Amino acid sequence: MLKTLAKLLLALALAFVAYLFYQAGVSEDVVPETIGSTTVAAPPVTTIAFGSCNKQDLPQTYWSRIAAHRPDAWIWLGDNVYSDTDDMAEMAEDYRTLKENPDYAAFARDHVIYGTWDDHDYGLNDAGKEWPYRDEAQALFADFIGPTAAKTKGQPGVYQDHVIEGDSVRIQLLLLDTRYFRDGLAPATRPGDRYGQNPAGTILGDEQWTWLDGQLAGANDYDLTIVGSSIQVLPTEHGYEKWDLFPTERERLLNRLTEAGPDNFVLLSGDRHIAEIMSLERGDDEVIEVTASGLTHSYENADEANALRLSDLIRERNYGLLYVRRTPAGIRTRVEVRSIETGAVLASHTFGPGGQSANQLPVSTFMLPKDSPQMQLKPCPDKPNCVGTEETNDKKRDALAFTGSAVDAQARLREIVSGMKRTTLVKEEDGYLHYTFKTWPIPFTDDVEFVIDDAAKVIRFRSASRVGHSDLGVNSKRMQKITDAWNDR
Repeated sequence: MLKTLAKLLLALALAFVAYLFYQAGVSEDVVPETIGSTTVAAPPVTTIAFGSCNKQDLPQTYWSRIAAHRPDAWIWLGDNVYSDTDDMAEMAEDYRTLKENPDYAAFARDHVIYGTWDDHDYGLNDAGKEWPYRDEAQALFADFIGPTAAKTKGQPGVYQDHVIEGDSVRIQLLLLDTRYFRDGLAPATRPGDRYGQNPAGTILGDEQWTWLDGQLAGANDYDLTIVGSSIQVLPTEHGYEKWDLFPTERERLLNRLTEAGPDNFVLLSGDRHIAEIMSLERGDDEVIEVTASGLTHSYENADEANALRLSDLIRERNYGLLYVRRTPAGIRTRVEVRSIETGAVLASHTFGPGGQSANQLPVSTFMLPKDSPQMQLKPCPDKPNCVGTEETNDKKRDALAFTGSAVDAQARLREIVSGMKRTTLVKEEDGYLHYTFKTWPIPFTDDVEFVIDDAAKVIRFRSASRVGHSDLGVNSKRMQKITDAWNDR
């Protein structure tokens, strides 16, 4: 009994000494450098949104969420409406349904729209050049897309080239037509596949290949080349429509991309009712492809292998975002797949010149909307007593996603955090909260800061001890508790 009491007294004495040491070294009136009310100007960022697979008769309420990112352009990647019909009056009505939808109409009025098509807005599932109504369907497609598709009216097929002049960057946009010239699909040779390979067949046809070769010859004049294909380019394992059903064409495209030698290029695709980010190394180049598919519906039970996949296989409704900015090291590009329901980031990848990964850049570098000053979180110190959303190592934590207004999100967060023990609200501004937490039993002070990012629909945070080296996981556990409470809706 006495031995136990002695141990207890010794522990209390050591705790008291530590407390005195802490009080001697740190004044409770001295607040460490925090972002406070200071803001930093948003770096010049060009933002492009993209997506596919959109049933015109389903709710279109998500367009305001996409608009909140302030995209400089929207890219349709096919199946923009579902109109499998040889009745062109019916197809025209399907396009009209979407075009006159109040949510889409408001978005299209304020944004530049680019696009290509896939089979369901071509007129027949999985169809190619054999479709007899392809010219009539092309005219309706061009009318729907609007001014950027005007050049397609004088040619067979809807392939297009555009230049997007962004904030200090020039982007080459090449939209492929994988329907108008495509040869027939071969029967399956593997169990469970829908189709097999046609090595002698073409997807693009001679005329479109001549155009594409000419465009890629000038790719080095641009900071980024975006190649949009309605069907996936990189995957080889699933048995549905994809470039690998025409392996000679796929190899030719990949060779042309890498031979052209643009410092930066990315493939965008749709069609699949899933989303994923993929990477294929070819020599010194890294070919990145982002599939964003399923604006109104998705393949919730999808389960397929893909050795080139960097992200998870995303089965929920989604849209894509692409951020491009110039840095001292060169052009950096970030691609994201986001949830239609919440706006949360479901997958992301950052890359730079030559396709080499550049994921060391903070996410907030890309997420700031154009011309919007935003608060900047301070990096964690080189000590195991801090966690935050802007870190790139084991200190990194996921941001809190929200829907609705930033004001409501801030109020809800304030209610959660202020209800915790030994908590003091130090400062509050629009989009910012700064709390201190007193640890127990020794009252050390930890600072927790939150930035409510309305454009990205996330709450970024940093939780750090003011003194000491290790915090024994206190900050991490605290933020997990707040995250659990936030997600317990």
